[in-house]
Amino acid sequence: MGADQIAAERKRLIERALKNYFHLPVLAGSISDEIENGDIDIKSLCLHVLKSAGKSSLNDEVMKWIGFVESFPVHSQDCSRVLTGLNEELALKSVLLGNGLTPSEADFIVFAAIHSFVIGLPDSEKGKLPHVMRWIDYIQGKENLGKLFEKILVKKAQFKPQSTKLVSNLQADSSAKGTSQNTKKAEKSEAELNLKKSDNGKTAMGNKESTPEKKGSPETEAVEKDKEVNVSLLNLQVGLIRKAWKHPSADSLLVEEIDVGDAKLRQVVSGLAKYFDPDELMV
Repeated sequence: MGADQIAAERKRLIERALKNYFHLPVLAGSISDEIENGDIDIKSLCLHVLKSAGKSSLNDEVMKWIGFVESFPVHSQDCSRVLTGLNEELALKSVLLGNGLTPSEADFIVFAAIHSFVIGLPDSEKGKLPHVMRWIDYIQGKENLGKLFEKILVKKAQFKPQSTKLVSNLQADSSAKGTSQNTKKAEKSEAELNLKKSDNGKTAMGNKESTPEKKGSPETEAVEKDKEVNVSLLNLQVGLIRKAWKHPSADSLLVEEIDVGDAKLRQVVSGLAKYFDPDELMV
């Protein structure tokens, strides 16, 4: 196909794409004769379709991409070079122009211009243009272009899960690491426990050495002293209970006045209330 034929084919595709974008019938305002004869350039073609859609002008950004299409080369090597630049342009974009993810007329114009070249590229060359291919796949899938353009096949990267053998090896390594860590923890805990026991033993021995022997309790000393007491040392006296009455603050106690031969009676409190009445004790 010669250069003139390639240029005419691009113009026809651009006209169809723009009419699809503006939802115009394919035959509306057809300028097929001008395209075949080469009497109309791409910019004039776009303005003609725009006028048919009831719009008066194109903004500067769209005009920029129309200029890109007008300069898009015919020869394969030059096309590849220009597409490399387009690939860089699309690296951080979903669409060339538009609000967010919505394609603009510029996206349709550029898509139509490069379609016939890209569809003939081998997969190896398409792989060098990942952003262009992503953009083409998005435009094809989002807009109803199936009736106008042959679909460009885009080879998408497929997720390959890890092989069972590799997963098993990873699990085995993980288990081995876990076992090793547990063993180290157990050895560390045992060493700490032994060290603690050793410290406790040393502390106990140190306390035993440093603590003097305890002396006997007071009760023990009293018993030992009692063993040494002679009965002859006791001063036993017999007295007569002259008066007895209940303790005013305790029902189990009695208060007695006892005559032991002294000038005055001795007053004693005893627990005899459980066993005797006060009258039974008095003489």
